[in-house]
Amino acid sequence: MGDLREQKKQNTIECLPKELLVEIFAKVGTHSIVDLCMVKPCCKKFLDAAEDDHVYRHASTENFALMPLPWFTGEKESSFLKRCKESGNSEIAYREGMVQCFSSSSSVELGLQNLKRATMQHHPEAKYGYCMFLMCGEDEGERKEGFDLFCSLAASTCVERCRKRVKSFVQSMWVRSIPVLRNHKLSFCCSTTCNNETVKKLSERCRWLEDEDIANIGVSCQGCRADYEVAFFPKIFGVLS
Repeated sequence: MGDLREQKKQNTIECLPKELLVEIFAKVGTHSIVDLCMVKPCCKKFLDAAEDDHVYRHASTENFALMPLPWFTGEKESSFLKRCKESGNSEIAYREGMVQCFSSSSSVELGLQNLKRATMQHHPEAKYGYCMFLMCGEDEGERKEGFDLFCSLAASTCVERCRKRVKSFVQSMWVRSIPVLRNHKLSFCCSTTCNNETVKKLSERCRWLEDEDIANIGVSCQGCRADYEVAFFPKIFGVLS
């Protein structure tokens, strides 16, 4: 009797339209690649849905090294990562963008394009890296775009987390080219009356501005916070001691 109920349950799932199965498997892949792989052998319909580009676009890559070495990466792993890239996976775009920004001065623009692509897919670390590069530039339009992105991260209280993860990524790389960070004088705070003592004190103590500082003490001016972040951002790359 139990086997019959299980068979009916399985048949019911198999009757779901492919579009719905794709959405379900995309959610599964976001949380566990192992579980995603386990559904593929169940039936041809499951395999077809699980191999959809939408699933690979959202698949998690957390079980893979940030910088996978070719000689330590198996054929299946390489094939999976390649498929994720071809499907527009935001984590792959973020990782490639970071590598390109630090591998050669000639590939920085391509790296920024990848970071922007991942940012448009709401990848938080990509958004942090991309907005910081824009704010460190000299083009007013790009600086404004970067500032707006930074403010959205600050509103989500995830600046500190993103900063730490970006720093960890950079430290895992073999950095062959430090990006040119041109702007450290132009200010995002244009107020003549702003007197944000929190930012000044933390800056004097050479401390990163953490989310806890924002919550417990309060930083009233987003422009001041952006200026502070831009001033300390090069420390991630070892430019500052």
